[in-house]
Amino acid sequence: MDFPPPNCENNADSWGPLETNLPAQYLALPYAPFSPSDRLGKSADFTQSASWQQKKGHKSQGMNEDFMYKVEESADFKLVDTKKEGGNGQKWKRKTFQPRRNNQHQRSRFGGNKVDPNAEPAKKEYRNQPQRNKWAKAREKGWQKGRNNRWNNRVDRQASVRVEQDWEMKEEFDLAQLIKLKANIPTVTDLTWAGHSDPYNENYDKLSTKTARPLRRMEDRGFYTVTTMEDPIIENYAVNKAGNVFATDGIISHLMACTRSVYPWDVIVQKLPDGTLFFDKRDSSQFDMLTVSETSNDPPKVDEDDPDSINTPDKLSLEATMINQNFSQQCLQPKGRVEMEHPNPFFDEEEEEGMKPASVAYRYRKFSMGPDTDLVVRCELHGHVMKKGERQNLTCFALNEWDGKEAGGIEWRSKIDTQKGAVLATELKNNSAKLARWSAQSILADADIMKIGFVSRTDKKSPNTHEVLGTSQFKPNDFAVQINMNVQNMWGIIKMLVELMRKQDDGKYVILRDPNKPLVRIYKVPMSFNEDSDSDESEEDSSEEEDDEE
Repeated sequence: MDFPPPNCENNADSWGPLETNLPAQYLALPYAPFSPSDRLGKSADFTQSASWQQKKGHKSQGMNEDFMYKVEESADFKLVDTKKEGGNGQKWKRKTFQPRRNNQHQRSRFGGNKVDPNAEPAKKEYRNQPQRNKWAKAREKGWQKGRNNRWNNRVDRQASVRVEQDWEMKEEFDLAQLIKLKANIPTVTDLTWAGHSDPYNENYDKLSTKTARPLRRMEDRGFYTVTTMEDPIIENYAVNKAGNVFATDGIISHLMACTRSVYPWDVIVQKLPDGTLFFDKRDSSQFDMLTVSETSNDPPKVDEDDPDSINTPDKLSLEATMINQNFSQQCLQPKGRVEMEHPNPFFDEEEEEGMKPASVAYRYRKFSMGPDTDLVVRCELHGHVMKKGERQNLTCFALNEWDGKEAGGIEWRSKIDTQKGAVLATELKNNSAKLARWSAQSILADADIMKIGFVSRTDKKSPNTHEVLGTSQFKPNDFAVQINMNVQNMWGIIKMLVELMRKQDDGKYVILRDPNKPLVRIYKVPMSFNEDSDSDESEEDSSEEEDDEE
């Protein structure tokens, strides 16, 4: 059977037949270009009127007009409305509520005074108009304070020490990065004991607001905050190579809790040629001063209108430090004193005539953090209690209330007897860094008990007289868990800093917290740093003596 092949012509510009050679039966048909990815719609839609599309000038995008459905509607053609009407055939329209018009209608209906629609509305008169304006202004002021609280509370703090031009920055890291660090808890060995320990007076556990005791000033007690390099016992251990990293519990606990700090601080690190590290503090620093409401939403600040206020950060810090020292000695009793292996290494009876050393048991401990890292720390214990014939060591600290309203807390005298947990929770929010530091100190010293006293001002306007309202007792490790403090993270921070300083060259360094940002920087400083201040003071003293002689 013969099959004649069709005539095929080559289209070099496109595909399909040429425009000059189209079949006659397809010449009049419209063509709409399309893509395989186009979304298919309805083949026909009779729900919309074609006249509506013509009135609105509606045109479908990408659609050929030849394929649009066209209809010519007759003027006589009408659609039948199938909607159901109301029972009486009325269409109800929702009315808007107009109270003023309705009130006027009611007054005119019942014989009231007629109201002129063109008259201005009369102002309402209140019986206590001045008092109302007073409270309205107070609410407005409080709203504005809450709205702009973020910017009103912003304080540009100064660094704890001025960064000189010859300082060289070695490292910089964010405090948030330290939260992720973890390390194994090191093994501990007790090296020696010094000082003495007095028993705790358990009557302070029974105090309340009705039986509060005045806080006494321990003016005949000597409190010592000796630096690491000036400790004779640590110096002896450094010479005998008992460890290769030396520090005090105040410095180590501060670094362990540094992620919660807000105020600026600095720590000196000195690396010797043999690789020994000494973590120390400046002689003129405020390192051992306690902070007040450091982590509060509204921390205390200097009032420019009242620079002599008793509630400035520096004065509150001095007040809190004195309260803490006095309470740690007042809650003890001299009967049953336990003398340690060595006497107090910082007390000199000849130079401090009429003074007695405070009850502090210095516990020198070695923490083995690795095969090449032995940390020797001087820890402090303030007293002890006897339980079942065994001595349990304790640490004593004091929280102080200066002004409940200004501190953003609650009144202690109205809550501490029935809701002591709420008072402690508020203090944990306002003084998180301080409580974390105390917890780390107690863990380093291996204290069995941690006592926290609640001391309040007798008069809010006087920072000189205080009363002890009550006490609380905790186990240091349990208290650390309660305040969301991880012991492995604490040691992870110390291990990271020790390894970081070992990589540096021999010399003196400063670990400095930024005063306004959560950043920590490490600077290399001249070896004369922290020694110039002493020489300057001695020169000033000598010049003053010469002036006096003249």
